[in-house]
Amino acid sequence: MLKAALGGVAAIGAVGAAVRVWPGADPETGSRTLTLTGSASEGIGELEVPLDGPLLARPAADGGWETTALASTAYSMLALTWDAGEPPPTAEVRTRSDGGWSDWRAVPVLSDAPDATSDEESRVAGTDLMWIGTSDGVQVRVGSSRPSGLALVLLNPWAQPGDAAADDELDPPLGRTEDESLSQAGRVPRPRQRGRRQWGANERWRDGQPRYNRTIKQVHVHHTASGNDYRRGDVPALIRGMYRYHTRYLGWSDIGYNFLVDRFGRIWTGRAGGSGRLVRGAHTLGFNATSAGIAVIGNFELVRPADEVLDAVAAVAAWKLHPFDRDPTGNVRVRSEGSDRYRRGRKVRLPTLDGHRDTNQTACPGRHLYRRLPEIRQRADALIRRYSKVRLVSPPTLSGTPTLGSTLSVDPGSYEPSGAALSYVWLRDGKKIPRAPGREYVVRPADVGTRLSVRITARHPGLKPLKRRRWASRRSSGPSSVSVSARVLDGRRLRVAVRVDSPRGVRPVASGTVVVRLGERRAVVRLSDGQGVATFGATRPLPRGRYRVRARYEGDRFHAKSRATTRVRVRR
Repeated sequence: MLKAALGGVAAIGAVGAAVRVWPGADPETGSRTLTLTGSASEGIGELEVPLDGPLLARPAADGGWETTALASTAYSMLALTWDAGEPPPTAEVRTRSDGGWSDWRAVPVLSDAPDATSDEESRVAGTDLMWIGTSDGVQVRVGSSRPSGLALVLLNPWAQPGDAAADDELDPPLGRTEDESLSQAGRVPRPRQRGRRQWGANERWRDGQPRYNRTIKQVHVHHTASGNDYRRGDVPALIRGMYRYHTRYLGWSDIGYNFLVDRFGRIWTGRAGGSGRLVRGAHTLGFNATSAGIAVIGNFELVRPADEVLDAVAAVAAWKLHPFDRDPTGNVRVRSEGSDRYRRGRKVRLPTLDGHRDTNQTACPGRHLYRRLPEIRQRADALIRRYSKVRLVSPPTLSGTPTLGSTLSVDPGSYEPSGAALSYVWLRDGKKIPRAPGREYVVRPADVGTRLSVRITARHPGLKPLKRRRWASRRSSGPSSVSVSARVLDGRRLRVAVRVDSPRGVRPVASGTVVVRLGERRAVVRLSDGQGVATFGATRPLPRGRYRVRARYEGDRFHAKSRATTRVRVRR
């Protein structure tokens, strides 16, 4: 890339719009004004300012170097770059917005990068791209070591008409649910996400065709180390800025991350090539060949991630890991392609779902997000378990009254996948009833006194079967048959015998009471082994005459009520 001379106006960028240092004077600082330029077709203002010359020549108090306070036209993102292979600088910046200067803040070194074995290895190294918000001034200071090729990059991605609409649009559209399209395969469905079209990717910025991996062994979690105070409508422009920085200034073929998650929990497709495919990213130096990378937009060294962020990261991780039977709560052995932590060719055991600091010398993804990784792993595991078996959509129901001879019917409910095969087993007190395989069951004599239930099993190839059980509303019951006989004793007393019988094959013997009436007289008989006796006239002799004896069985848990009548003549 061509560098600008400090005097006059000089072109810096050799690609796209020219970027310039304008030799005007800022009324506050008296320094030159840095002018970002761009074109409508590019949709971004940009500037690269060399810092390996006299601009970064003012000695700092700690023995390092710093620029003067430089005025600029509007920008919202900044980074530092230098020649690859040089020791990274210790750098800080402060920025001006609304007439005031911020405190000095460190600019973290970027550890995201293509693997050395890829064809997009860059000759430029850099820092994370920081989201500053609209600013019009900047000052840079570095430690005593200044790498060659050091430059300041200022970017101002312009708002586009579609940025506000991206808040509502999803890819795929809202009318199509991922559950319907993909759960039939027995895999975690694709999470709802906003595609490259939604964040306004300019496909001319990409260089070359996507490369694809053969498998997924890991998902790496990152943060972008940018600002945390962006608004929902800022996100598309913010991603476009990262895209521009990665492609034009770092020389990568595309944005490095496979997926991005904003602080509101929305998922965005990053690198081109198809989010459902195994696109090789440039997010985790040395470990891109067997992984997918998710970057949460923000600096989580400073703030805690929202619950929605954890859900979104877990959803993407489960979706990518499940087809390869990877356990998000476990570990996996992977081969390093060469990183600043693990030499090329070394096989290391790492968490399946890890943080960037597990593979590289970096603070990424920030201490607050890193501490939540165990929780993200558990959420991803719960999703995988949910979609590894047939899923219940609407529960089964059992209808009918459990009485002898009546019919019980089961509505099996509905399941995903919709083609799941259903089978039924009827049970008596939890034990399988022979020859009872259908959706309907007629209550048998042997069922009286027992609790009936039905077990529905839904099966689909490649998935764990799902079983659901439904119980009858109460224990089964049957009819009863009461009989009564009367005999006169010594001309003045009447002995009434009652008996309650169950239908043939019914095991429980009737219990409870029988009410016996003789005219206005009444006796309550408690059954023993289904029988009982009542005596009338022992204290008050019965007058002579004909009597009707009525017996009414009150029923018990297993037998219905019944009645019987007989007649008797008292001769005295």
